[in-house]
Amino acid sequence: MDKIVILILVAAFGIIFALVPSRTYNILTKTLSFDKKGIRYIRRRHDKVDALANLFLFIGLIFSVFYFVLPFYSLIYAVFLIFSFLCVLGQSNRVLKKKNRNVYRIVIYGLYLMAAIGLVSALGLLNNHVADMMVTTYRTDLFAGNVFDIFYLLTNHSIIVYILQGILFFIPVYCMWSQFKYMRLENTYKAMNILTYAIKVLFICIVMIFLAVEGFDFINFVYQVEYKEA
Repeated sequence: MDKIVILILVAAFGIIFALVPSRTYNILTKTLSFDKKGIRYIRRRHDKVDALANLFLFIGLIFSVFYFVLPFYSLIYAVFLIFSFLCVLGQSNRVLKKKNRNVYRIVIYGLYLMAAIGLVSALGLLNNHVADMMVTTYRTDLFAGNVFDIFYLLTNHSIIVYILQGILFFIPVYCMWSQFKYMRLENTYKAMNILTYAIKVLFICIVMIFLAVEGFDFINFVYQVEYKEA
């Protein structure tokens, strides 16, 4: 499917999430907002820390580094990101109920866009999964010890593809759990106002799309390789 069509469908489907009545998300608020579990107060700093959100951020970081050794890592990631989105959706429903209805819808839609565009970008739906083969190559080379050759980075682009794919994995996870943490600690969305929130969401989505669509082509250009999309 053409990448433009995918992005249009993703954007259109998000309108449903934004228009759904807030009471529909009450079950997510009850089950996945985690109440105040994991929130610790540090007296000497007079500050609160969300250990639970930090844990999930750490899990996301570890996955983004070591994903290549996992079987079905794309499926595992999809489940984790969807879970992350549902958690922040439940949390946003809690903190935004008393906000202006338009603010509520914009925040929900923004969270959906970051999660959905992050998902299609990370899973290769915008570039015909061009990273899959090179990640497999990197895993094989790593276990064979080839990556420790001084000229490996200069002659083989699989390690750069692996790094870029890891970045694509981590960005949406970070966006979900950083918003989740801020909402739990500050009881509002993470932005100065709704305009800056919308700008941040738009910027993040553009970055993810650009990395997914153009990032791998740029790597191939630098290494002067003819890389056919799967």
